Amino acid sequence: MARFIWACGRDPDEGVVIGASMHRATMMLGIAAVVSCLFAFTDGAGETFNLVHVRGASIAVLVVFGVIALIAGARKLPLLGLLTGIAFLACALLQLVQLGQPLNLLGGDGSTMALFGGLGIGLTSVWLVGQSIHLERI
Repeated sequence: MARFIWACGRDPDEGVVIGASMHRATMMLGIAAVVSCLFAFTDGAGETFNLVHVRGASIAVLVVFGVIALIAGARKLPLLGLLTGIAFLACALLQLVQLGQPLNLLGGDGSTMALFGGLGIGLTSVWLVGQSIHLERI
């Protein structure tokens, strides 16, 4: 119990606050995924602004999985957030396998892979932290 109070800075009876912050984090990662589609408009802006190459099917991946993560956070469905994180990680792995290949289903490159991987790791980590806090309280 003492480790739980130290890690969170709250009384164990206030677990609702911790759960709400986990759902908020899932929602923010979903919003970040949808907003990342704005990188598609930086195509002709030069190297300074073209940080992430979001083209083709990767836009659809960001919008669909971002909205699902947003719904998972708003409806307080942590398992759906985990599945969305796993889907982002699968897309990152697919992009990694297709780097330098003539067939590129997602239309991205290494920066797209990093974006998908970061969102996937973030969503998966939120679920794992929620599980560890839950197990710690038991």
